[in-house]
Amino acid sequence: MKVNQKVVIAAPARTPFAQIGKALSQYTGHHLGKIVGEEVMKRSGLKPTDIDGVIVGEGFSNAPNSARVIANLLGLPMDIPCLTVANNCVSGLEAVAEATRRILLGEGKVFLVIGEESQTSMPFVVKNARLNKKTNSLDSLLKLLPNDLPEGVEVRDTLEDGLGDGETSFGMQVTAEILAQNYSLSREIQDKVAFESFKRAFEATQEGRYKPYIMEVKDDEGNPLQADEAVLLREGLVKNPTRMGRAMLLFDNPQMKFDQFKEKYASYLKKTHGPTLSIFNASPRSDGAAGLIVASEKAAKALGLKSEAQLNGFKMKGIDPNLMGLSQAEATTSLLEELGEKIENMDIIEIHEAFAATAVAALEEIKNRTGFDWEKRFDEKKINPNGGSIAIGHPFGATGVRLLHNAIMDFAENKDAKKVLVTACAHGGTAGAMILERA
Repeated sequence: MKVNQKVVIAAPARTPFAQIGKALSQYTGHHLGKIVGEEVMKRSGLKPTDIDGVIVGEGFSNAPNSARVIANLLGLPMDIPCLTVANNCVSGLEAVAEATRRILLGEGKVFLVIGEESQTSMPFVVKNARLNKKTNSLDSLLKLLPNDLPEGVEVRDTLEDGLGDGETSFGMQVTAEILAQNYSLSREIQDKVAFESFKRAFEATQEGRYKPYIMEVKDDEGNPLQADEAVLLREGLVKNPTRMGRAMLLFDNPQMKFDQFKEKYASYLKKTHGPTLSIFNASPRSDGAAGLIVASEKAAKALGLKSEAQLNGFKMKGIDPNLMGLSQAEATTSLLEELGEKIENMDIIEIHEAFAATAVAALEEIKNRTGFDWEKRFDEKKINPNGGSIAIGHPFGATGVRLLHNAIMDFAENKDAKKVLVTACAHGGTAGAMILERA
């Protein structure tokens, strides 16, 4: 969709992204959203009455309509509309798209948009189980439960269930390995992309480049977290890249051998060359929230908002759920075609790294369709120049907004950059793509 009037993004702010069960585990998703909402309002200088609506993206809810709960906690006017959108990992982008649609339709001029997720709070249908070491995995929990549950009664892990719908799609890690096999993606190329994600994010953090966008949040012991937890925890990996090759493979271990993988998913495998996915070339499980203001340019100027970027267009597309990562290629190429743009005209690309395989397969598919030399652009740090989800973390609903923050960073760091493409895939085979221009 081409945005046919000027819509801008302002006041980006986010929490550090934390590892599941660690620094931010005391906060539910909507409370992380509330913390970020307060910071966005503070940075924007807006009054509560300036906000025409609140749109929140999340994957799993701990509250009925988290957007409404957050708006009420922030003391925003009771008469404004509040909407929560759930589109798995692309929920944050969908929330920004929805705010933009409402501006274009004349339903408001200024929207507070938040993406949030607490994977720690996703229950085993046993509240707070992940907060206790004796019950923080399904196996350990089951050991403490009676073993005589009636037939058909199950204890379920909603996080694992959320990674595969149990009806039409496999788990996300399975879809990534399918793409790695079908596109002949070696473990080496995946590890290269993953290692660069770690290295770039760590260097950007050490040099303070993320600091303007990340607010300080205190953990449950009152200690301040000022940077993404996963990035800080991977310093040793950055300094010793040989660890990448020693990481456990997801589909060649005691739980599943690669021959079993090939047999089980044969209907989707066009060819195979050996297991490639590891715990280091996949994004970690995370908690966090990110927010910003989406406004018409006219309203932004009237309210004194500093516009950080202009939204040119967006597209949501879907494909077969079991080829999930390729949806990024579909959304991207469809958007470029609709806008009459070429991928070569994008100065920088911010692509979601659910797995290195999903990002690389999507880039390979774009290359197949357009001839785009993504490896050259990657080596030039024109793709995810400050790292991506593999290093930073992936709180489902927050990642789309975080990608837009990184696009804003790109404009700040590269004065020659005029256009940034942002794209993310989501479980279920959906994806979103957006093009931002320098404001």
